[in-house]
Amino acid sequence: MSRSILLAGLAASLMAVAPARAGDSKAMLAAQAGLAVDLIERTLATERAANIMVSPASLAAALALASLGASDEGKAAIAKGLGFGGAAKGPEKVLDEMTPEKPPTADAPLATGVAIVFDDKLVLAPDALSMLAGHRIKPTIEDLDGPKSVEHINGWVKDATRGAIPAILDAPPGGGFVSLGALSFKARWKTSFEKESPAAPFRRPDGSTISVPMMHLAADEQEFRFDDNFVAVDLPYNGETYRMVVIAARSGKGISGADLKALASWLQGEKFEAAKGEIFLPRFSLNDGRDLMPVLTAMGLAPEKAKDAAFPGFTRENISLSRVLQKTMIKIDENGTEAAAATAAITERSIDPKLVRVTADARFAFALRDTKTGLLLAAGLVGDPLLAGE
Repeated sequence: MSRSILLAGLAASLMAVAPARAGDSKAMLAAQAGLAVDLIERTLATERAANIMVSPASLAAALALASLGASDEGKAAIAKGLGFGGAAKGPEKVLDEMTPEKPPTADAPLATGVAIVFDDKLVLAPDALSMLAGHRIKPTIEDLDGPKSVEHINGWVKDATRGAIPAILDAPPGGGFVSLGALSFKARWKTSFEKESPAAPFRRPDGSTISVPMMHLAADEQEFRFDDNFVAVDLPYNGETYRMVVIAARSGKGISGADLKALASWLQGEKFEAAKGEIFLPRFSLNDGRDLMPVLTAMGLAPEKAKDAAFPGFTRENISLSRVLQKTMIKIDENGTEAAAATAAITERSIDPKLVRVTADARFAFALRDTKTGLLLAAGLVGDPLLAGE
């Protein structure tokens, strides 16, 4: 088989997530995969970055929390932007999965968290606090124009990601409220890669070649999917609740943004079958971060411009979404995967059966998923495994 590019699936959450019905899980995963594809494709088109990583789960959690107080038009826009189409209740299902009734044990592989901080000058709607309490959410109220808000929000993110993401804000956010979603994941592969990772060539998006540590696994019982253009493996972690899809292009030129929509079902782990195979995957670590609001606006989540309050469930004041900041990290080696993500949605006051070989030797995408809930908690493209990012 010719040299290939690898696309992998990454997902993670901060607190142990409650089981979901099979139908709900499949619908959730389809929405999350569609969101990941749109985010990565649109970001790649504007930034031309070598590596891109997003967290659909933490993004959906932060916006779903904001959606609780949104107008009907706002709820519909958020649902559409998150990949749920006309299912306005879709984001609430994400929120439910990200706010489990019982906290996780200290060694739980997956943990999730959400929080909301209201400005102390915002006049809250009479039922706002009780409505949030019904979703197991206790808000914080403080001066969002003051420096202490940065300290407190960053402290929550650091705790929620178990120290992996120490901060998401560098200045007071201002506005009416900040809604937050965060996750942390750490697990070992069910079958570890070989201990030695010899160097091998990897083609970057610009056509140049670098030498990277390439992990190897001879797979007798792994699940694969392939066609004339792509080849993939679905790698399980211990316990098999969490899995990572890795998809490579047979051409050796790497996966492009234009390929992603055709690979949406691959990212969801569909149509994989057991086969004997061989896997080559770069060892890498990646940190990423950006404001996703411009991309989300292009996807249908336009800032609210209604004459009435855009978030009447929270306040009658005119506020609208202004920024959606996200930071992500992932580290993959021979033993397993560590990942974390945090998203802050910030408002502003507004006036208006053969041997299958999967070789990741060019730009690849990743997406980690929870097979019980359907949450896709991180996904991205890696074009330079040696470039850690900012």
